[in-house]
Amino acid sequence: MARHVIGKISGNERQIFEIIVLIMSACIPFLVNLKSIFKDYLLEQPLSPDNIVWQLVIRGRKSIGAILLIMIALYFIRKFNKDYVMNAKRVYHDYPYYWYYFCSKILGINKCDLVMVPIYMQFKLVIRATFLEYPLDDKDYPVNNDELATKITIFNGNDSIDEVNIVLEDTHKIDIQQLPKNKRSLETIKISRNNNDNSRHFSQQYIDAVINCVASLKNNTSVNVYATTNPMNTKYIAKRAFGSGDRGNVDHLYVFQQSKNGNRNFEMQGRKIY
Repeated sequence: MARHVIGKISGNERQIFEIIVLIMSACIPFLVNLKSIFKDYLLEQPLSPDNIVWQLVIRGRKSIGAILLIMIALYFIRKFNKDYVMNAKRVYHDYPYYWYYFCSKILGINKCDLVMVPIYMQFKLVIRATFLEYPLDDKDYPVNNDELATKITIFNGNDSIDEVNIVLEDTHKIDIQQLPKNKRSLETIKISRNNNDNSRHFSQQYIDAVINCVASLKNNTSVNVYATTNPMNTKYIAKRAFGSGDRGNVDHLYVFQQSKNGNRNFEMQGRKIY
């Protein structure tokens, strides 16, 4: 349990410290008699547009002072976080979506690294545009000039159903037996970056193949995604194949997370993206 908690905290020390600052800002008016401490200031400095905020903090009700101090602290925190990249520390970043949302929308963090983030969360963050930027180093995902043609294989072909599996085989092979038993009978489209290696490469050809595949689905289709894509390819697949404003022809998107143990089967339940 302790190890799990430490894992959640690791990589988020900055945000946790900022939350503590906000809490302390809210508590100060209730713990300290500001009027008494700043009585000389109040006598020497008449109320003016230049100091009205601080005057309200000192003179106002404790609740008003708390709100104003939180707002002031939050202003500086958001300014401080403007160029900060969340998840830059190389640990496994398995956090709930509301934490990412809070860090972006409240703490003002604009950038988030997708490396070592669960694939389903990569999809959710990119599609929902939770952060302004998802910086990745192009040098970590070089283009393979000897890349073979992307391979597409269809299992259980059935155009009459409105739910399909899309298997995105990139850095690691995916066997159909790794899919949940209750999903194996569905039409399954397997898209493979056909180079028989585990290296991480950016592949525009592969991304285009996924985009074309998704675009060919009939309207109101529910899609289950099983992926071993690297963060760079995931980023562009999520944004361009599934992230269209009107959702295109995909009614619902579920991304299944792969287990790290044993046969590395995918979880029985997918994570709903939309």
